[in-house]
Parts: sequence; C-alpha cells; structure tokens
Amino acid sequence: MAGFGAHHEWGKLRKAVIGISPAEDFVVFHEESMRWQVPPEDEFSRKHAGRRLFELDPEWAHRMERQVDALAERVAREGVTVHRPERLRGVERTFLAPNSGGTQLFPRDAMIVVGEHVIDASLRLLCRQRERYGLRPHIQSLAAHGARWASVPLGSPGCVDGPFLEGGDTLLNGHEVYVGMSGCASDMAGIDWLQALLGARYRVIPVALRSNVLHLDCALGLVKPGLLVWCPEKLIDGLPRTLREWEAITVSGDEANRLATNGLVLEEGRMIVDADNARVIDELRKRKVDVIPLPFDGPIRVGGGLRSAHHPLWRESVLA
Repeated sequence: MAGFGAHHEWGKLRKAVIGISPAEDFVVFHEESMRWQVPPEDEFSRKHAGRRLFELDPEWAHRMERQVDALAERVAREGVTVHRPERLRGVERTFLAPNSGGTQLFPRDAMIVVGEHVIDASLRLLCRQRERYGLRPHIQSLAAHGARWASVPLGSPGCVDGPFLEGGDTLLNGHEVYVGMSGCASDMAGIDWLQALLGARYRVIPVALRSNVLHLDCALGLVKPGLLVWCPEKLIDGLPRTLREWEAITVSGDEANRLATNGLVLEEGRMIVDADNARVIDELRKRKVDVIPLPFDGPIRVGGGLRSAHHPLWRESVLA
C-alpha cells in the first residue's frame, strides 16, 4: 500500500509514531525480568515501584516529557508526519497492572512494522502489555487502508511462557529480520511466530544476547548499508553472518548502557543521536553521517533511547 511500510532501518522516514510522557502519568515499575537495569536506577525502581515519578522526582518526570516532545518537534521539522499514541485513561490504564507501569514513551516495542505487515507485539513485562491500546487507533487506520494487521498472542501473565515479541528486538535488513533474545523480552516462540507470519520470502534470524540486555537495539544499530554500531560484549555469538563484513563502530558496555546504539535514522546517512554519546557522534561523523545531537537522558534512564521512542510507519525503502 502507498504511504506505509518499512523494509530497512535506514530508508527515508516519512511517517512515524513518537511516544508521549505526560509528567503526571509515569509510574515507576519493576518486575523480576528487569535484569537490564543498572545502578542507581535498578535500586530506585525496586524501592519505588507503583509510585508516580512526579511525586518522587518531578524534575526527571518533566524532563522526560520535554525531551520526547522535543524529539517529536524535531522529527516533524524534518518533514516527517508525526503521530502520537492516544493517552490511556481509566480502565485501559489499570486493568492489566493496576500498581505499575504507565509508560507510553516507547512505541517501538508494542508494535512492529515489517513490509506491509503491522503487528501488535506481545510484551514480556506485565505492566507494559496494555501499551498496544494507545497505538490501536493508528493501527486500525493503517489496516483500513490496506496494511496487513496481525497480533502476537499474549504470553502468560507470569511473563514466563511466551510467545513474546517486541519491536526493540526487531531490526530490518530487507529479507533478513534480526530478533534479539535475552530472556528479558522476545523469545523463540515469538521468533517462530514472526517467521510463520512473514513466510518463506523472509529469514527471521535469532540473535543471542547476554541475559542483562533488554533489547537487540540496546546492543546493535544499523545506520546505513554497510555501517553499523554495536557492542560485542552484549552479543553471545557475535554479529549475524550477513553483517560481519560491514564496517562497525564498536562501543563499550558503558556506552551501550547509555544507549549509544539506539539512534533514530531519518534517512540513509542522516540520524538523531543522544547528545551525551559524544564519542559515537564523532565516529559517525568521520564516516560522513550527518548527526543531529539531541538530549535524551531522561528517557534513557528508564531504559529506552531514540529508536525506542519512535516507530516508523513508512520508510521509503524497497526490497531487492
């Protein structure tokens, strides 16, 4: 269908959903699968789970709201049509997990666009499973105009038995789709479900991650054809075979924890990167990438970066 779809990570971005984070909405959350958290945020979330961040640290809550709104404004100035999730209210905010969550910052995870497919994802964290409902109006509109809509079956309420499949784990490279698997998010059942949906034209390739990595895009980013950013210590078996000949910018574990691999690609050779990752910005510029630095430390502290905060609805890219 015209005006919808994505085949790669780097095609010119035309339409996207960008998250929201009203300061008074964000509720601190913690579940046992959150092994990816690092100090001091890990202790903070354990101690304060179920409380509104606005009551604990209003400056942080407002900073997240300002920074994600600034991202939406910046992307719109690039000529991208920007949509925002519908703010969840009432029973939709509470019926799955009444005492935690509340984030609509990261639409990357709760939906997945591959080719002409738009997919309701299955999130492992119980407190995030309802995020799909804030994206539902956009997905219904896409389906009404010809997109192929499917929903991954929800995993168990105990977040042990899948299928689980999350957009942050899913990277597109034409007919190859890479899906991270660490035990924190997507699992093999979700990967098998995606392969069955996409069919024989695609190869859905599992990428084994260390058990303290949330998503594949926390360890690997595809910037443009032949160029990637990655953290070797986060991937158990190294890069997928097709990517091993690409030029690679290597980042440390600390840089990966600051989500140096998690940028927003506007088009081939142009992207937005968190301003705190100065060394990675310099390495990208050495390789003729036009980088727009943007402060995003507020959302990064709760586990998601610039890629996490948006989901492409339309990238101008074609399958070979």
